[in-house]
Amino acid sequence: IQKLNKKIVQIENENNQTKQLVESLKANYNDSEDNLRLAKQQLSILRKEKLDFTEQIKVLKAQLEDAQVQVEQAKSTVREEKKNMESVLEEERKAKERAETARLALESEMEKVMAKKSKFMC
Repeated sequence: IQKLNKKIVQIENENNQTKQLVESLKANYNDSEDNLRLAKQQLSILRKEKLDFTEQIKVLKAQLEDAQVQVEQAKSTVREEKKNMESVLEEERKAKERAETARLALESEMEKVMAKKSKFMC
């Protein structure tokens, strides 16, 4: 009977240990399920953020391309305006030279006329 009682106590201890192990495994399983659920939620959030960022990148690239086109157009316009201004400036310079030449010729003619007038008056 003592052997049987010892065996019963031993089996009950083993049973209690097994129950504790089962409870521990259940708790670990539940924790793992919770962690998995949280990880799936985080993955879903990260995927959404990735899509949002991808869309933002597309928008920013389009804006950058537009800005680059505008810069090139502005550069082209500035080059054209500079060319036109240089042309106008060159025309004005030539006109000024012609005016100066004409003035000098006119002065020379005036001096000749004045010289003739002086001779005539004398």
